[in-house]
Amino acid sequence: MIYLNISYFDTVLGPETLCTVPSPPEEDIKECTNSLLNISEFIELKFFVYVSSKRFKTSNIYTKIPSEWARGKVEMLLISVILVDEDFTRLYLFEDVLEKMVEDINKIEDAYMAFYSRQKDRPEINKINAKKEELIQLLQRYLPEIDQIIENAKQIPLEGEIIETEENLQDEFVILRRDDPVIEAAKKMVSSPRIVIGCVIENKKPVGVLDEDDILKKVILQGKDPILMKVGDIMTKEVITIDANEPISEVIDLMIDNGIKAVPILQDEEFYGVFTISDAANHNKNIIELIGEHLQDLSEQQLENLKQLKVKLWSYLRNITRNRKLLSAQKA
Repeated sequence: MIYLNISYFDTVLGPETLCTVPSPPEEDIKECTNSLLNISEFIELKFFVYVSSKRFKTSNIYTKIPSEWARGKVEMLLISVILVDEDFTRLYLFEDVLEKMVEDINKIEDAYMAFYSRQKDRPEINKINAKKEELIQLLQRYLPEIDQIIENAKQIPLEGEIIETEENLQDEFVILRRDDPVIEAAKKMVSSPRIVIGCVIENKKPVGVLDEDDILKKVILQGKDPILMKVGDIMTKEVITIDANEPISEVIDLMIDNGIKAVPILQDEEFYGVFTISDAANHNKNIIELIGEHLQDLSEQQLENLKQLKVKLWSYLRNITRNRKLLSAQKA
C-alpha cells in the first residue's frame, strides 16, 4: 500500500499528523512518521529516506512555511511517501516529486491555517477546515504520480550496477584480530571520519564483525573493561555476506531485511571489502538510507547513550554525503 502523509510540529502536543491519503491509514504509519520530526539530524538533511522495518519504508522531505499564528512565525512540516509491504527500495526517486509538493503547498494562500484544525473554537474554523481540505486534495492529486514513478522504475533493471566497482566500495572497514583488546579496536575505528566497521579475517574469510554499537552495548554499558575484553568476546560471529557480482539493489535489500548497516563482500569466496550504509547513500544519489534501529530492552540511561551514538553516526553520514556532493560538483 502507498500513502502520502503530512505531519507537523505542534508546540504543545509535539509531532502530529495533519492528513494521510488514502484514509484511514494503518495506525503504525502515524507513529512512524511523527517520530521523524523529533530527530534533528533528519531535519538538517531536508530530504531523507528512512526504513524502520521490512514492512515500512519512507521517503521524506522537511520544510517550513510562513505562519501568522506560530510562535516562531513558521510551521514545520514533514511530507512523506510511505510504502507498506511494497517490494520497492529505490526510494530516492521520490525526491523530485516531494520538492514539487513543497512548491505547491507554498502557493496555497494562508496554508498555515490548516495546522490549527484541532482548535475548534477559533472564529476562523471554517477557513481552517477549507485549507486542510486543500492540502488533502493536493496529496490526492500526487498519488497517481507516485504510482507512475514506481511503475516506471520497475521497468528499468539495475543492470551493470555490481558491487565490485571501486566507486561503490569505500575504505570504511578495518581489519581486526580475535585477540585484539577492545580498546585498541575502538581506537582504530574512531580514527577515521568515515563509518568504520571492524572485520576479523581468518583464512581470507570474514569470521566476525564489530561496530560501535557492539562496543557500547557489550562493554561500556555492561561496565566491563575494554582493555581486558577481546574483540573475539563481543564480535558478531554469524556474519552475513554477499558476492561481489550481485547487484547493489540486492545488497541494500539484504541490509534492510536483516537490519544491518554493513555487509562484508566476497569475491571468489574470499574477503574483498565491506559495503556500508554510506556506500548505499553514495550510490542512491547521495541520499542516506538509515536501516533499522537496535535500541530495545535498555534502561532509560542506556537508551539515551545509544541515541547519542546514533546521532554521531548520522552526523558522520551527513558529512560524508555532503563531502561527496562537493567533490562531484568540483569534478563536474
